[in-house]
Amino acid sequence: MIDRLIGFAMATAALIFTSVAVAGDWEEVAYDKDEDIRVYTRYVEGSDMKAFKGITTLESTVTAPIALLQDVKRAHEWVFNCKAMDLIEEIAPNNATYYTVTSMPWPVKNRDNISESLVIQDAGTGVVTVTIQARNDIFPANDDHVRIRELDATWTLEPQAEGLLKVTYEAHADPGGGLPSWLVNSFVVEAPLNTLRDFRELVVDKKYQSASREYITH
Repeated sequence: MIDRLIGFAMATAALIFTSVAVAGDWEEVAYDKDEDIRVYTRYVEGSDMKAFKGITTLESTVTAPIALLQDVKRAHEWVFNCKAMDLIEEIAPNNATYYTVTSMPWPVKNRDNISESLVIQDAGTGVVTVTIQARNDIFPANDDHVRIRELDATWTLEPQAEGLLKVTYEAHADPGGGLPSWLVNSFVVEAPLNTLRDFRELVVDKKYQSASREYITH
């Protein structure tokens, strides 16, 4: 049973795509030298669950990660334990709502969430920020899944010299469902590490690197 709970914790952490309330300093907890991925965690005020932050740098346009993030049919290939993701509504070219289902080990129910994504680029620095927050007013939960109602995340894309791009993926949430906080906190490292590893592999695809968006300048 403990193995199932561990798998559940890791999968839930992957859903947590975040701007977080600060209550402590970031502590580096993992470094993948081969993929140049660093993972940090910290405590958050008013929550038993830790926040995580994953950072990597790679050669990429600033638009490519946006194109990958918006390619919902491929989300299951790189978002850790994502079973499916669907676009609910495109509110504006840079603003949309999504429905996501995350696989859980039997006998735990799969999780689902509804989120709203907003993409903003700073005109001066060229830095792109993607904020993703829970939306619980679109349609109710069903008996097939446990709804994750507290979800808040941030992707920050910072252009560097020589065509490099610094990518920061920061997240915090309470997965609910009675999962012990100590267990979730034990596995918050796995979600950003695995997500960013697969992100790095896919984002270099030509169709993402050649993508353009009217609200982003390269």
